[in-house]
Amino acid sequence: MIVQSKLTNEELLKYIYKAAAEYDVLIEKSFLIIGKNKNSKYYWFECQFEKKNFMHLLGIDSENYNAEEFFDKCNEYNKGIGSGILIKDCTPSRNHNRTTINEKASVCSEILKIHNAKYFKIGDKDKILQYVDFSYAYGSEATMGFQKNNVGSSFPITLIPKNIDTFATKKYKVVFVYKKDIDDKVYKELFLEIKKELIKELSADFPEKLKKRIHL
Repeated sequence: MIVQSKLTNEELLKYIYKAAAEYDVLIEKSFLIIGKNKNSKYYWFECQFEKKNFMHLLGIDSENYNAEEFFDKCNEYNKGIGSGILIKDCTPSRNHNRTTINEKASVCSEILKIHNAKYFKIGDKDKILQYVDFSYAYGSEATMGFQKNNVGSSFPITLIPKNIDTFATKKYKVVFVYKKDIDDKVYKELFLEIKKELIKELSADFPEKLKKRIHL
């Protein structure tokens, strides 16, 4: 994952479309991300991805489209429908500029690949910094911040091209990721395990609160 601060207009648009393709896979699903270190307790959080979050992760506040329209334009272009977006549609949001948009876009598609989450770490955002506040940190060389809502899940609210160590004191290696439809009560699909059959080995030791979220 390489953060790039200098991109041509064409390169930036390609990165945005690539990120939109990864984001489309995640929309309208819930994910349960479970982390653990060798001698630590289990750490987990749930998250959902909605159209309205995508544009803001890139540091864009388009003057021409609202958040959902912006994603739809990118998604339709990826599917061979419509002409897509233009650079003039990518106005930097407050406290951002073209450089920060370049940096966010250049890593966005990689950090959205939850099926590769074994290469990331998760943790509480417990360091007080000047950056936007969020509940959970997820990533490696770049960090995605999730804000917890009132019903126990969380949504991506920021993508910062800085190492997760910048935001979390204690990090946990991702070992499992579960996926479900938003309306399902429990998780049934094991989306990722870092080692084959590992879930059979470790699930018996899950805390009861975690077991209740999964159909084992």
